[in-house]
Amino acid sequence: MDAKKEILVLINPISGTGKKKVIEKLLREYIDSSKIEYDIRYTDHAGHATEIARNVVQFNSYGAIVVVGGDGSVNEVAQGLIGSEIELGIIPSGSGNGFARHLGIPLNFKDAIQCINTANSKLVDSGQVNKMNFVGVAGLGFDALISKKFDESPSRGFWTYFKLTVKEFVKYKEREYKVSFDGKEFVLSAFILCFCNSSQWGNDVFIAPNANSQDGFLRMIVVRKLPLLSVPLFAYKLFKKKVDSSKYYKEFKVKSVSLKHSGKLIHIDGEPFDFSNQLEISVKAASLKVIY
Repeated sequence: MDAKKEILVLINPISGTGKKKVIEKLLREYIDSSKIEYDIRYTDHAGHATEIARNVVQFNSYGAIVVVGGDGSVNEVAQGLIGSEIELGIIPSGSGNGFARHLGIPLNFKDAIQCINTANSKLVDSGQVNKMNFVGVAGLGFDALISKKFDESPSRGFWTYFKLTVKEFVKYKEREYKVSFDGKEFVLSAFILCFCNSSQWGNDVFIAPNANSQDGFLRMIVVRKLPLLSVPLFAYKLFKKKVDSSKYYKEFKVKSVSLKHSGKLIHIDGEPFDFSNQLEISVKAASLKVIY
């Protein structure tokens, strides 16, 4: 008889909008105990999941870490797993779940657990900003501002994003960025400037519909400031994977970019940071094993 696969389930008790204790009950009911043995841990501070993941890699103590949380929690675990043989599983329970949606991982807890049971995995790319990794989207400009406002908000979910976006849109101005890639250096103006390993921010809002997390490239997305009357059509195109047809949108397929900007605010997989104003962004091809 084959040995059972040992996995660690990491639960972020505060991500998203739902209660996480229900996961313990569903795991008992639906995990295939003939194939899998699991332990559960709750994270209790920022960066805790990364510490745990690095420890698992160092001692090779589990075959996989399954994250119960949103994009920020997934990122924390990925920080520790990228470049290792330990698999990443996801039971999505965040506000947007952009990376899980991109990979086609079910949002229903029971169905996500079934993915863990089948244990199909694939190698995907990740991105890096200076020395910090991301698996979904890293962004500057208006993108980063909304991430910061959302992080400070007492409420979560899609409608919180929507209200913050409407409130901040009119007063936010384009910024200038000095970028260099493929031997070219130029200054561009952007309302949003983001680097995408996956296709969406979350909630099926597709900022980079052509992104492919297995092709060894990132998509650098430049969005110019839209007239207010053009916003509804642009929003429609975001949901319909047609945003690349907008005249306010431009996409570049890149492996590495050097960037200078006047601010320091950036978001990495939805989490805001005050970062350096000089950034080196690059793709790390086939660097993370993900269960899907």
